[in-house]
Amino acid sequence: MSSLVRLGFFLLAGLLLAGCGASPVIDRSMVDVEEPTRLIGAAVEGDKRTVQRQVEGGHPINAHGPEGTALYQAVINGHEDVVWYLLKEGAAVDRGSDEVTPLMAAASLGENRMVRMLLAAGADLERRDHNGDTALAYAALNSQLVVTNRLLRAGAEVDVVNEQGQSLLMRVVARNDLLLSGVILDAGADLEHQDAEGRTALDIARANNNRDLEIMLANAESNRD
Repeated sequence: MSSLVRLGFFLLAGLLLAGCGASPVIDRSMVDVEEPTRLIGAAVEGDKRTVQRQVEGGHPINAHGPEGTALYQAVINGHEDVVWYLLKEGAAVDRGSDEVTPLMAAASLGENRMVRMLLAAGADLERRDHNGDTALAYAALNSQLVVTNRLLRAGAEVDVVNEQGQSLLMRVVARNDLLLSGVILDAGADLEHQDAEGRTALDIARANNNRDLEIMLANAESNRD
């Protein structure tokens, strides 16, 4: 009888303020899944030696189960050495769990060094999940400042608009995140974008009675005129 192995999974959760949609979150909590592949189970545990044996023994490196790929599991469980090995051996860099890529997961968790490895391996900066979120959105909406800056420097599109028509700037403003809003603004975010209700980021700041954000956004509009 096979043993139960605890495997990580992602959870999209956390409502934003002002009705601006859900924040993409990667959860490191664990669930029990019966009969996982040894490769994926070893990636969960960070057992690089077993991962190496499985790959060298011919196990499909991109095998995908309900818990995602070995690369995805290594990322969400924080095993940099396993991530490096799998990438070196040719793991599909954009294949994760459902529509969440390893880069999205690493960005959400603030795993800066893993983000750097994934980008070096050719990860798609603009890949989107079912809600239209990119890795940049995963980073910014989880207040991962360092990773947000890294992705922007790598050329990530700043005007990410989700399936509800909300721009990334609007969603960060809705969280009352002054620092991240400034970073997104400095990257050239569109101040005039309107959601389905005709609101701009400035309107959201005013609705939230956030005077600091309101002043920053108003000044940014004036400076761009």
